[in-house]
Amino acid sequence: MTIQGHHVISESGRSKRSFRFLLGTGAAEGFGDSLTRTVLPILAVATLGLGTAYVGVLNAIGLSAFLLLGMPIGMAVDRLRNPVIAMGTATLLRFGALAGLCVAWFGGWLSGTLLGCIAVLIGLADVLFTTAERTVIPGIIQPHKLKKAYSRLAMVDQSTSTAAAGTGSVLIALLGVPAALMASAASYAASRAFQFGVKVPQIHRTNAPRVSASNQFRNGFRTLRRNPAAWALTLSATLTNAGAMLGNTVLPVYSMRDLLIHPGAYAALGVLSAGGAILGAAAAPRMSEHLGLRTLRAGAALLPVPAVLLAVGCLWFPGPDLIWLSAQALTWSFLVSISAVAGAEVLPRSVDRSELATVGAAQRTISLGIMPVAAIVGGLAAGALGPLPLILVWGLLAGVAAIPVARCRDLANFY
Repeated sequence: MTIQGHHVISESGRSKRSFRFLLGTGAAEGFGDSLTRTVLPILAVATLGLGTAYVGVLNAIGLSAFLLLGMPIGMAVDRLRNPVIAMGTATLLRFGALAGLCVAWFGGWLSGTLLGCIAVLIGLADVLFTTAERTVIPGIIQPHKLKKAYSRLAMVDQSTSTAAAGTGSVLIALLGVPAALMASAASYAASRAFQFGVKVPQIHRTNAPRVSASNQFRNGFRTLRRNPAAWALTLSATLTNAGAMLGNTVLPVYSMRDLLIHPGAYAALGVLSAGGAILGAAAAPRMSEHLGLRTLRAGAALLPVPAVLLAVGCLWFPGPDLIWLSAQALTWSFLVSISAVAGAEVLPRSVDRSELATVGAAQRTISLGIMPVAAIVGGLAAGALGPLPLILVWGLLAGVAAIPVARCRDLANFY
């Protein structure tokens, strides 16, 4: 069958095998990414004695990569006939970065500068892998199967990330940081092995003159803006992500300083969040089929408002504060995961594969690029106003995210 002039392989044995290998590489990458996110701050604080400001810089590097590098990488991926090559390059970059950290650890060469350079490489690789993977999926999955495919990928990613967090804690406690570094590097090596099983039809390009980089850049945003459904989802995701970053910035301070929640108990909320995200990813396809994409996404944006207010209500609700924070974490992650999965198929079903990486990069530049900005603004505002006003703004942004999808009639055509 063909979609917008490009061949998509049928639901054959080869297609299913490719998707299984893609799930394998996604699981390995998710495991390695989670371990790496656990280890880098530990190296900065416990090994090098650096402060919270430096840890903030490390986090900002990862968040800023999509804002600063998303479009150039997206345009480069669109010029490749086989995007799996880009995935492999990203994986090898991360493997090399982790292997280098291991060597630096044993050689006594660790420094803040080196750690920052490693964070830049990992951020670059994250953008490259994500961009290429989003181009690969429509090449091996039929359009009507995309929704369930994205759901399975999200479930695998959440599950392996949760497993990696627990594994990392055990490895560091029993064997030390180098063991976690080597496990992370090994997971990237496994990811590269899985990628050899992903067979994607090459994109056949016409002999027309190649579009200049500047025009390709503009066309990416222009195509996104002219697609009502994709644009509405982009605006909604941007508002949700901005609110989420405000929450991630102020909730730890509010919980542990103001509510006196024990750090161990607060960390356990992450397990609940992961569980909610897995359930949301699993439920999204079926809910979308029954409710329609527009209704589901609008509801998944409105319902987080009372979920966020549960955190504020801890000050007045009866019973332990931890119970209400647990309900907030579980509900929020469930609903946000639904939003992340439901609608993921809209862009690949609406945009030609030959420009999917560029348009997808434009979408992520907006929706993910807002996150470092929100984190910085949220941190400054919380220092001046305290956490409570920022939590209320978080809830407000979550609710406003329903407006773009509720107003978009084109979304009614997706289920």
